[in-house]
Amino acid sequence: MAFLIAMSGELKGQKFEISKERIVLGRHPNCDIILNDGAASSQHCYVARRGNRYILHDLNSTNGTQLNFQRVTEAELQPKQVIQVGATELMFDAPSSEIPSSVLASNTQVVIDDAPAIAAPKSFSSVSPFGARHLDNRGLWLAAFIVTGLLALTGLAFFLYAMFQ
Repeated sequence: MAFLIAMSGELKGQKFEISKERIVLGRHPNCDIILNDGAASSQHCYVARRGNRYILHDLNSTNGTQLNFQRVTEAELQPKQVIQVGATELMFDAPSSEIPSSVLASNTQVVIDDAPAIAAPKSFSSVSPFGARHLDNRGLWLAAFIVTGLLALTGLAFFLYAMFQ
């Protein structure tokens, strides 16, 4: 029997047998595997058995489903592949007797979404609870600092000139 092993998140270490023709992953209490993950949709994706093959299918989730770090809409699963739903990673595995040797020898057919993947931020300032820092205005601040300094020096020079005259 094929199964999923949770590799991260609240479910880490748990093993889920794929005992039905289709198991649904998501936040909703009616899902077969309930993910308490804010990045997971209520019904995020499913794993279905089609003969001796297992298919991962995204259910138009908001943040997408990834298989081995590639966003997919549907893909044929092979043993030891990692499914990522939000911050939760699950490894698919099945006894080699269950998977036809032609599937094990072939490459996985992956359908990649046309939607752009969510990129990691350049820095964590954009996700800071204190708001984003605007470092692109450094030149403007430097010019203002220089002008203020020159005005202060001019004022000091005028003051010293007036004192000694």
